[in-house]
Amino acid sequence: MIRLPKILIQVPGTSANLGPGFDLMGLALDLRNEFEFNFSKEITESKTELKNGQKLPFSVKEDLVYQAYLSYFQKFLPSVNPPPYHCKMTLTLPLKGGLGSSASAIVAGLSLAREVHKRMEPNSLPKEPDFIQFLAEFEGHPDNTLPAYLGGFVFAYSTFGEPLRFFRKKFPASVAIYVLTPEFHVSTEESRKSLPKSYTTADVIFNLSRIGAWMHFLDKRKFGDLLVGLEDKMHTPYRIPESSPLFGLAESLKEAGIGYCLSGSGPSLLMFLERKSVKTKQTELEEMVKKGMLASGISYQFRRVKPDGLGVRIQTK
Repeated sequence: MIRLPKILIQVPGTSANLGPGFDLMGLALDLRNEFEFNFSKEITESKTELKNGQKLPFSVKEDLVYQAYLSYFQKFLPSVNPPPYHCKMTLTLPLKGGLGSSASAIVAGLSLAREVHKRMEPNSLPKEPDFIQFLAEFEGHPDNTLPAYLGGFVFAYSTFGEPLRFFRKKFPASVAIYVLTPEFHVSTEESRKSLPKSYTTADVIFNLSRIGAWMHFLDKRKFGDLLVGLEDKMHTPYRIPESSPLFGLAESLKEAGIGYCLSGSGPSLLMFLERKSVKTKQTELEEMVKKGMLASGISYQFRRVKPDGLGVRIQTK
């Protein structure tokens, strides 16, 4: 058996949709899950645990790292039995929090499998476009998995069985990003059930125009374009209805002219300030979040984050 090194993989969190870009746009954030994999001849079956010794927050059947690892071998190296590993996780991203925890696990599992493949049969490694295509197809949400893998802002789409198309851009440093994570879970599958089965032509045109504003913002770095680009009529109104504990805060943010969007299907919210106004507006934003969350009676985390421009990081020892 070939000797495999210890492999350490860090994957950034992601925020998908970004307002109008439902299932199309995503951004990598400087919040990372870390996965440490060990191989030896004494290890006869794969095992996963948390590095802090606490109980895993998911069942064995829900282990997306392992599922992705096995799927890679079935796809690209079907004649080889995947070597078992022991994995220790450090989880920073909340599960079902809308910050790409599932995408991080998938990227970690597929990246691990490719590292193993590289050492076992380097001549048969898949080409990068083939790997990225499989990565996008595995979860079906390239607006999450591609930013986690590549870093930066990613616009990605694949329709009617066509090959994946995407482009990547650097998020402007002139904008400060904040993340609010209320301590309740939202299932993406359940959240999608709240969306209508069809939309009016006016709402579709509205969202298309806002995606155009996003592209202009990424090109010209004008904060006003971002404020327009964050507006959405296709999923945000249905995921933050009047009954939502986030509704009051969302209305306050609108009145204050502060840009915000749901992160994925939520419940996390991204908020944006022009960097030059942080000193004068950050305290106001913090007080607004505090007031909104106290009114709902829900615990929360609120922090400033940076975009991640590197994507997945892999170290071997």
